[in-house]
Amino acid sequence: MIFNARYRDEEIPLEVERHGSTYRVKVGERWIVADLITAGGLRSLRLEDGTQFLLTHHREGTTHQITIGASQFDVEIVDPLALRRKRGDDHLGDSGIIKALMPGRIARVLVEKGAEVRRGTGLIVLEAMKMENEIPAPADGVVDEIFVKPGDTVEGGADLLHLIAT
Repeated sequence: MIFNARYRDEEIPLEVERHGSTYRVKVGERWIVADLITAGGLRSLRLEDGTQFLLTHHREGTTHQITIGASQFDVEIVDPLALRRKRGDDHLGDSGIIKALMPGRIARVLVEKGAEVRRGTGLIVLEAMKMENEIPAPADGVVDEIFVKPGDTVEGGADLLHLIAT
């Protein structure tokens, strides 16, 4: 999966590949192999050379706040596929239907029918290309209908859920 990261006004291309319990991450031109373990609100990041970091991570929209020791980093990470989904600043488009951007398997449905969600709230996790992709709400709204369940296989463009803007 390819992402674009922005840190201190610098654009950094990221490529992430999942290999079992580890990740291969290409930052710029350098590949890094790492294990990421989550325990409560803390995460342990271990690099292949044995270096280990204890960190906290908080996400709000595309901004990720990462704290390692006394250092804090605010990194914006943008999924180019999510940009294709965006149809404007704070609206759903005409239909309110959230669609799969690529074929995959529904790993989790994170909301229930009738749930009130805010823009950026995770709705569904779609597993595609060995990666889990969280599909966020494009606007504030109410989940009107869910068309999929965990385990379903979907094609690109398939209807996932209907969201009524509020």
